[in-house]
Amino acid sequence: MQDQTQLDQAARAADDASATVAIELKEEMETLLIPLYGRARMSQMGYFHDTDAEEAVRSIRYDFSKLRIQEKTQVMLSVRGAQIDAFTVDFLRAHPDSTAVYLGCGLDARAKRLNMPARLWYDLDFPEVIDIKRRLYPETERYRLIGSSVTRWEWMDQVERNGRPLLVIAEGLLMYLSPQEVETLFLKLRDRFEDVTFVFDAYSRLTAKQAGKHPSLKKTGASIRWGTDVPEEMTAFGDGISHEATIYLTDERAVKLLPEQYRGMFRFAGRFRAAREAHRIFVMRLQAK
Repeated sequence: MQDQTQLDQAARAADDASATVAIELKEEMETLLIPLYGRARMSQMGYFHDTDAEEAVRSIRYDFSKLRIQEKTQVMLSVRGAQIDAFTVDFLRAHPDSTAVYLGCGLDARAKRLNMPARLWYDLDFPEVIDIKRRLYPETERYRLIGSSVTRWEWMDQVERNGRPLLVIAEGLLMYLSPQEVETLFLKLRDRFEDVTFVFDAYSRLTAKQAGKHPSLKKTGASIRWGTDVPEEMTAFGDGISHEATIYLTDERAVKLLPEQYRGMFRFAGRFRAAREAHRIFVMRLQAK
């Protein structure tokens, strides 16, 4: 990898006059800056193209260096994002009349990055986050912002119910919810909407226990509260919940996008079940009873 670049210098310039958006977030809200910065760094180095993340980091008045985001974390989060991007594009190409809802969207410009493939797209996060995001990515008729905690279930009233397929995306979110909140989210989505495809990443139970020691998370004060070992734990939430697919961060589709020095490491890890299952992406189908 290259040495620290101009992007890092700009990120440290918390009081730089060119940084136009001030950031003041607490605990789990501050974790949204970790994947944003990781994607920006990787994009600037020529991997996982995301100029919107680069521009957002330059525009934000925040000292990213205090998060101590390790290089391997930047790589892993970029792989995760690329895998979810690829699934999202494939799904929405197959269902062009769909609505998409991105839960815990942070400052990620996924809708813009993917050229808004859905008929209607909602981004949802805490009101404080959405206030910042609205300054970076204004709303349009097809792109709407919802300021709410995901566990304040009234947000579902703002999502249009139109009988069309609904894609729900949750990247880097569910591990911060309690087991009961995760189950309730599944059941409310199932009961509220007719046909939901839910794509999200999840830690194994062991990884969830260990993740709290990560230096970046320790800096934010956020806690990891949920992990799962097998999709059957989620299908057991109730009728109408099925497991469609598991996408691994070690899949070749993503590995080939990595910096060369990481490809062998990811391919080797992919040979071992425990490594593959430590952090992966699930695709679940939720259909009304």
